[in-house]
This record gives sequence, C-alpha cells and structure tokens, in this order.
Amino acid sequence: MSHEQLLLLLLQVLVVLGVARLLGEAARALHQPPMVGEILAGLILGKTILGSVSPELFGFLFPTDDTQLALFDVTAQLGVLFLLLAIGLEVDVAAAWAMRRQSFSIAVAGVVVPLALGSAVAWVFYPTWSDAEVARSAFALFVGAAVSITAITVVARLLFDLRIAKSDLGLLLLSAMAINDLLGWGILAVVLALAGVAATPGVLSTVAPVVGALVFAAAGVSYGRRAVTRALQRFDAWQLPTPATPLSFVVCLALACGVVADLIGVHPIFGFLIAGLMASDQNALSEHTRAVITQMVEALFVPIFFAGICLHIDFGTRFSLGVVTALTTLSVVGKFGGAWLGAFYAGVSRADRTPIAIAHIPGGSVGVLLAAVGRSSGIIGEEMFVGIVFASVASALVVGPLLAAWLRPGAGQRLPLPPAAVLPRLANATRYGVIDELSTRAARLRRGLRADRVGEAVRRREDTMGTGVGMGVAIPHARLEGLGDPVVVFGFSEAGIEWNAIDDEPAHFVFLVLTPAGEDDSQLQILKAIGSAFLDAGVRDQLAACEGEAAMRDYLGEVFAEVPVAAPPSLRAGPDSA
Repeated sequence: MSHEQLLLLLLQVLVVLGVARLLGEAARALHQPPMVGEILAGLILGKTILGSVSPELFGFLFPTDDTQLALFDVTAQLGVLFLLLAIGLEVDVAAAWAMRRQSFSIAVAGVVVPLALGSAVAWVFYPTWSDAEVARSAFALFVGAAVSITAITVVARLLFDLRIAKSDLGLLLLSAMAINDLLGWGILAVVLALAGVAATPGVLSTVAPVVGALVFAAAGVSYGRRAVTRALQRFDAWQLPTPATPLSFVVCLALACGVVADLIGVHPIFGFLIAGLMASDQNALSEHTRAVITQMVEALFVPIFFAGICLHIDFGTRFSLGVVTALTTLSVVGKFGGAWLGAFYAGVSRADRTPIAIAHIPGGSVGVLLAAVGRSSGIIGEEMFVGIVFASVASALVVGPLLAAWLRPGAGQRLPLPPAAVLPRLANATRYGVIDELSTRAARLRRGLRADRVGEAVRRREDTMGTGVGMGVAIPHARLEGLGDPVVVFGFSEAGIEWNAIDDEPAHFVFLVLTPAGEDDSQLQILKAIGSAFLDAGVRDQLAACEGEAAMRDYLGEVFAEVPVAAPPSLRAGPDSA
C-alpha cells in the first residue's frame, strides 16, 4: 500500500463515516432506524447520485483500482462481522430457553412460513430473477432466507423506545427473535454450503459445513457460553479494568470464532454471531459493557458498511419495481402470518398475538447484511441485491408506526398506587433484598398474598431478564395467579441499588408491579406509564426531593394522574381505530 493509497483510504473513511453518521442521526431524530440514513448516504455518495451528477468527483473519491477497492472493502467488512457480534449480544439464550415452548413455536413458524413462500416464488421466477450463475435450489433457498429473517436489533431498540423491553411481552419477543436469528443464519450457512462458496473447494463436502455449523453452534451456546461466563466473572472478581478488559476479551473471542467458522466451511460472520451468543449472559457481561460494545459497532463499523455496500451500484438502473414489490410483500406478509400462527399455536393470548406478529416484520440491517453476503458470494446479482435492500428498508420503516399504533394507550386509568404502597426510605441495599422488602409491603396491601410467594415469583422473573430500565429506575414485576387487580408498590433509595441497568446507574426509584396472570394488557400499560413518566429528569429530581411518605404519595398521584394507561383489552384500540 502506497502513501497515496493510504491517504485516499483515510479520505474515503472520513467522507463515508461523516455523511453516514450525520444522516443516520437525522433518521433517528425522525424515529426511524439509523440504517435508513446510512444507506441513503451510500446512495448519495455512490454511483446512484454522485456518480451521475459528478462522475469525475466520484471517480476521484472511489476509484476502481483493485488495491483501493480491496482496502475499503476490508474496512467495510469489519462492519459485517462486528454487526453480527452485536446482534448475538442482544440475544439472551437463557431467557429464550426459559420460554422455549412459546419462543420456539413463534420463531419456527415465523421462519418456516416466509421461507417456504419466498423459496417457492423464487424457484418459479428463477429464470428472470437470477442473473448469477448459481444452482436454482441455492438461489431459491437464499431468497426464502432473505424474506424470513428478522432484525432483532431494530425490534429491541423499538421496544426500549416504547418502554416495554422489560415487560413479559418484550421478553417473549426478544426470546422468539433470538431463536429466529439462529434459524435464519443457520439456513444461510446451508445456502452457502450448497452454493459451494463458503469452504475451500475439494476440502470439505457439502454436508460437512452444515454439520460443522450445527455442532459449533450447539457447543458454543452450551459449553462455550458457560466457559465465557466463568471467564468474565473472574475478570470482575480480579477487579480488572472495565469495560476495557471484557471488551478486549469479547473482541478476541469473536475473531477466534470467526476463524473456527471459516475452518469448518461456513462464513466467518456465523462465528461472530456465535461469539455474541457465548458472551451474552447478563450475569457475566453487564448491560453497560454490552451497550459500550454495541455503541462502538454502531458508531464506527456499521455506518461504513451500510454506506459502503451502496457505493458501486447504480440503484436507479438496477431497480425493478416488480422484484421490490414481490420481495417486500413476501417479507411482510410471510413473517407477520408465520409469527401470528406460531403465537396462536403456542397459546399466546389474543391481545399479544398481533404485536408479536408486527414485531417480526422488519428485515432491517440483518436483511441488508444478508443481501451483501449473497452478492459477495455470487448467489444473487445486483438487481436482486437492490430488491432485498429495498424490501429490508421498507419493512423496517413500517414496523415502528404499526407497533406504536397497536400498543398506544386508550381510555385513561389511574395507576393502582394505594396510599400505603410507598416506602420513602428502602432499608435494603441489594436488589433481592429490596424485592423481598417490597413484596412484604405488597402482602400487607392485599388479602391472600404471601410475601414469600410474591418474592419468589418476582425473583424468578428477575433472573430471566433484569428489570433495570436505566435513569435510576427499576421495575421488578410478576404475574400472579388468583390476584384480582394490579398492585404497585414504590420504594426510594437515596444511595441507590445496583440493578445491572443499561446505563450502569444504580436504581433509586423502584416499582414493584404485580398483575393478574390472566390479564395481558395491564402489566404492559403500567410499565409503559412508569417508563414514560420517568423519562422526565424533573420528575425524578422532584420525587427524590420529597420528604416523607405523604409527600411522595401525593406527588406520584399528580404524576400518574396525567399519564394515560390503556383500558382493558376489550376496549383497547387497534391500529385502524380513530
């Protein structure tokens, strides 16, 4: 690499990263995935717009010199790999296993239905859709995978924005989508093996990479996950610098898994996904450290990748309305219908089936990533690549408004916070000690409740997924059989309690929320009401300044009197309501 080539690479990264980050943040401000702005940056800087308006400037910035193309491509490919690592870290394997009956049903149906539809349509249209030299079966299966995989990162961020990520519905969604991701990328490994592009020719058979991927994944999420958890816990016990030490360890783990994946004959991105799954235990890798890794990936690698894949393709000449319409329809209808059927079969309540189905719609960043892998591997050509990218972006754009509309509050209800349900000074300094303290108060409020059973149910839910939502707020909760109406108990800790929150801040404001086992809507809406109210720093500051139980109770009454909580499910508005 010459000095001039290095200088041009720095200029390319500066321009692409700067414009992609700027447009990504603009998209976020408009409540859309940053990926939309990052892809738009690639269209503006690439052949589609800059190449048409000023071919000379485009040729200067992005010359077709093989070495220069390879340098930028390597930089962009790091985004592919580390994006899969971040996706794996979003997945809680333990939570998915704890809810395996419902999660597996939703995930399998959510993949199989669109996979079958997409593969069947792609098989029929293979002569007109395929402009790459690849077997019909591999092409059809790839298109089916492209319209069936769901973007867990888009949905996870949306659930946090709606303040329901820590609810039971949020837990079920993330658990099902975790399995969905594993199935989707497993299918991709099969496709790459069938196409003969993932392994060194002649060394491994077509079947060997598939078997190797299955064994690697099984070993990684079982023995490997336990070993990684122990290692991270030892780093913490040795008081090594954090988040630097776990960050370096996880990155090295991802690189090693990428090498192993390539050696067994599958794409290295599969190894990075497995590495993320191995390191995702919330008891070993804190929410804060996980957020640092994710933010690093999203701030540096991902914008370069999404913008970079659009630079050398003219989307205007490669755009086919028929292909885009077909792929978008297959993706949205197939994933919605599959997830809804899976939720129905698993016995999920009627109120939760539709939001679960809506949440499975987006292809988002994962769909774009899949398209890039297929194009670089020679499975699809540029027209199909453009179609999958547009379908992925379109499905990511519609899921937010649809889900928010379906879950929006209806007629106002007062938050059920009885006069005796405020503890102005919590006596305990640990998470489970506080849960027991609040459970004891809840048992005094409602006849028939036993403090030990309440505490056990809440701790079990807490072990499945932590309920520290950040901003100094924690909302431990559980559904209880035989409970007539919701019960909410509030406790305040001036010193704060470690609650493994995403911002690594201690919890000062703790709400214990108990809801009837048969009510699916009340828990979700109470959690939304608390999350919405405590977004305001002024509310948090004023509540902390209240002296005594009466003052806190009165102030909480004022706050929640203005926060709408949805009416019972029978009165709840759907997305088409006025």
